[in-house]
Amino acid sequence: MNDNRLSRSSVPGFATIQRNIEKKFLLPTYLLVSFFLLILDSTDFKAIKVVKGLTNDLVTYSVWILKTPIKYPINVIISSVKNINFNAKTIDEQLNDDISKLTSENNQLIFYKNENENLKRILNIRNKEDYSFVYTKIIHENTNEFNKNFTINVGSNEGLQINQAVVRNNVYLGKISELNLYSSKVMVVTDVNSRIPVTIPSRGANAILKGNGMGGADLLFYPLNIKLEDGDQIYTSGTDGSIKEGLYVGKVMGDKDRRFFKNYKIQLGFSDHLLNYVSVLKSKR
Repeated sequence: MNDNRLSRSSVPGFATIQRNIEKKFLLPTYLLVSFFLLILDSTDFKAIKVVKGLTNDLVTYSVWILKTPIKYPINVIISSVKNINFNAKTIDEQLNDDISKLTSENNQLIFYKNENENLKRILNIRNKEDYSFVYTKIIHENTNEFNKNFTINVGSNEGLQINQAVVRNNVYLGKISELNLYSSKVMVVTDVNSRIPVTIPSRGANAILKGNGMGGADLLFYPLNIKLEDGDQIYTSGTDGSIKEGLYVGKVMGDKDRRFFKNYKIQLGFSDHLLNYVSVLKSKR
């Protein structure tokens, strides 16, 4: 009997016939099950609804759990990229604004520079770069206040010339009055023979500063319609062509004694007892 089974199962085509029979019964079975589930779904049977709800929840949360490990880092990466892009855009806009402002300021500076150069050419005013400093030591000082002067240890050997300004810390002291090969005599601003053109920028006025031979100096030829006040600063105007403009000379003192004196009192910008080393402003031209 066993031999007969083996012989039947081993007959060619028997397995194929068996599969065909199973397929014929499989389709009706699927249809019946589907129809049965459809009927159950349309009914109000509570147990079926509970099972269906639990099944849907199971599927939903399973999908959410499976997606979360991937979705969270992706969202973090996307958010980081957005923040980086936003920050980069903000920085770029700020840099563009700064560049625009700097460009505008640079254009204004170029305009003012050109305007200043034109005014200097019109007024025949030299630039600071047109001068060089020659540092020197005071080797002799004349104590006569009426003819105040001192001698320095450089002369024409360093290219010095008559009327060149002598300064200390950009404060005007006097000018070269005599020139030798290795020494020069300097006439101090307080000397009775000293006269230099000056300007009072705060009042827009020009004048002549004259030494009074008593350790000070007086203002001459200033506009009478302009009232000077305490603290008005005085600078060289450079209109004589030999003394550099813009050197500090001193300042106007209070005018409370103006009714008793013809000129304003001037406080000079240096002290005699502090003078040891000075500089001569030499023109490069």
